[in-house]
Amino acid sequence: MTSYYHAGMEHIRAQSARYGSAPTRERDSDQLSPVARAAWYVEDAFSGNFEEDMDSRTNAQRDAYVRYESLVHPERLVCVVALALVSLIEVPLWCLQGRNNLFWVGGSEVCRKHDLYLSGIEYVPYIATLLVEACALGYLATLCGLEVGFGRPRDIKLQTRLLTTGLAALDLVIFALRLAIDYPPAFRLGPYLRVVLLAANTKEVWAAGRACLTMIPSFLDVSLLLTLCILFFGWLAAITLDDVETVKDGLPVNEGFTSLGEGIYTMFFVSTTANFPDQMLASYASSRSFGLFFAFYVLLACFIFLNLILAVVYNEYSASIKNEIRRKNERRVEGLKAAFALLAQDDCISRKTFEELVKETNRVEKLPQIKKDEVDFFFDVLDDDRSGTISKSEFFDFVDILQYSFVKIRTTTWLERNKPDWAASDRYHQLSDFVHSDAFARTTTLVLAANTLLVFAESWLDLSDTLSPTGEEAFAVCECLFSIVYMGLLVAQLAVIPFDEFWLEPTNRFDAFVTTILFVVAFFWCLPFIDISRATLHRLTILRLLRLVARLREVQRFKLVTASITRIIPASAGAVGLLYCSASLWNAAGVQLYGGKVYEDNPRLAETTYVDAHYDVLNFNDFANGYVPLFAMIATGGPFTEFIEMSYAVTGISGLGCIYFVSFYVVGCLVAVNVFSAFVIDAFLSQYEEGRALRGDAEASTLDQSRAGDGYRIVCIRHSARDDVYKAMFLEGDA
Repeated sequence: MTSYYHAGMEHIRAQSARYGSAPTRERDSDQLSPVARAAWYVEDAFSGNFEEDMDSRTNAQRDAYVRYESLVHPERLVCVVALALVSLIEVPLWCLQGRNNLFWVGGSEVCRKHDLYLSGIEYVPYIATLLVEACALGYLATLCGLEVGFGRPRDIKLQTRLLTTGLAALDLVIFALRLAIDYPPAFRLGPYLRVVLLAANTKEVWAAGRACLTMIPSFLDVSLLLTLCILFFGWLAAITLDDVETVKDGLPVNEGFTSLGEGIYTMFFVSTTANFPDQMLASYASSRSFGLFFAFYVLLACFIFLNLILAVVYNEYSASIKNEIRRKNERRVEGLKAAFALLAQDDCISRKTFEELVKETNRVEKLPQIKKDEVDFFFDVLDDDRSGTISKSEFFDFVDILQYSFVKIRTTTWLERNKPDWAASDRYHQLSDFVHSDAFARTTTLVLAANTLLVFAESWLDLSDTLSPTGEEAFAVCECLFSIVYMGLLVAQLAVIPFDEFWLEPTNRFDAFVTTILFVVAFFWCLPFIDISRATLHRLTILRLLRLVARLREVQRFKLVTASITRIIPASAGAVGLLYCSASLWNAAGVQLYGGKVYEDNPRLAETTYVDAHYDVLNFNDFANGYVPLFAMIATGGPFTEFIEMSYAVTGISGLGCIYFVSFYVVGCLVAVNVFSAFVIDAFLSQYEEGRALRGDAEASTLDQSRAGDGYRIVCIRHSARDDVYKAMFLEGDA
């Protein structure tokens, strides 16, 4: 661990200051300068934190903090992702039993003791995975030590990281010793601790997890009502059908209801809609009145209680996130107040003081770096009243302004600079008017639509085995012509639109990339001495279809929808991470409970519906494959009776399958999936209804374009809109 610490210090010394040097500090005293304290307040405010004990912080703690920030992004994320990948590529524990030289055991063949289904991943020997795990844990331990060193309060999050990292290191050492003596354990904490480390080191997942903990009381209340509903209807069905021994169409009428336990078990699976309506077929064939019984139960359990659970999950989750965002904003205000008090003279901040603040904040990689030639632009954006100083209200926008960068772009095209006579001609102006008109966008869309129809026609003929060689050649010629048309449209745009402006749009960059590839391939296809395979041409078809999808962002009808989705996806990291962590925890348990026990010749699985339905491919024989049955549960909204039957068959433990799969149904489906669903719905509606996805940034209009120079202008680019999405969702109408 010490070596990582020293390596980090050497790295920082080599990097030194990324933008100039840090402001001069009084080294005869270890007390932080006012600018350094103000910069620390701003840096904490950027993350929504506020520490009141800043006056007691020292230069040594500041240096430790700078070292920590230089080592944490993105290295921390790389470490936890590496640990997650180790779970996927390491040899499952059950494969090690009865083997020697365990450090060097690798490849999927080591698990081929029986004819079983695996994920197909070639497992990496433990000598490599243990080394990766040791390096990642060592780096995470170093970061924890630096956090303690610069005085960060030991909150529950830091305590969790410290404890989990220590336990993971201890588990690693014990496991390595067991491998060294060729005595592998049947159980390891490592796979579980890696998931906890991922959550504790990812702020979005940690926040989502904390929000879920606050919903437990309300969730249990509604879950209790659903449980009582299942118990009542299970009891009612059991006492009604228990003694009915009639056989209808070869099925016992009381199938699934021969006892109280069986009736409750059956009605639970009806509430999840898994295997439904199989559970009602026998009784319904006997008497149609049972159709009303099941219809009323499904109405209560599925349409009312499950949707009520969704409402409770969303309400409690959004309330927790809303409170956290409000507290974060309050701490941000307190931090900026404290920073302003340290920097202000005559109740305002001068340009020189602002430059000193920027120099100090640039030492920390957590904040977006402000280049030397951007300082004036940032100051102008903050200085709304053009007074030459920054007031308190203006300074409070500093954290938001840090989300921007400023780019100087040309306002003239290549032809206007190098061929002014051509640019002054009437044809050039006509071309410019056409490219900037709606007619050009419609023309491009029509060309893409025609190309798409051609692709589908070719695919239909190919799949129906009616495409002749002559027809194939004709389609290839058409594709070549479309590629030339695409290049013509691109050249027309670049002729009248300054390249810098054109290149700012991601859609334009994608179009230019695809168009260039298609044109180059078409050119080489036309050459008689170069042969381009049909498979290559088919792969390029995918690019054409993607180009049409990307073009939808330019269509007014779809622009708001696609822009909203683009903003929501990065903001949903917490909800997606929560779902992944839930599945990973149960996956790790599934591999250790059922790994290596599901194979074709297992006599315990003979004549089970699990094998008859060919569900044996959905197993937990390794970590990667274990996600598939859990994903199937998430997609269908409940556990499968075949999985529970498999659990009892291979372990002989009654009730283990119910505990395992039903618990994941509760945590994974009822909580994690509902959190994600509610987030997407509310986020989209908040963006869609208020048009926030296309709202312009007012800060860009405050720029002094005279600084750009002739033939140039300054544009303002926003790096992230995640906070805007959350504020739109959860702080609507709040002050």
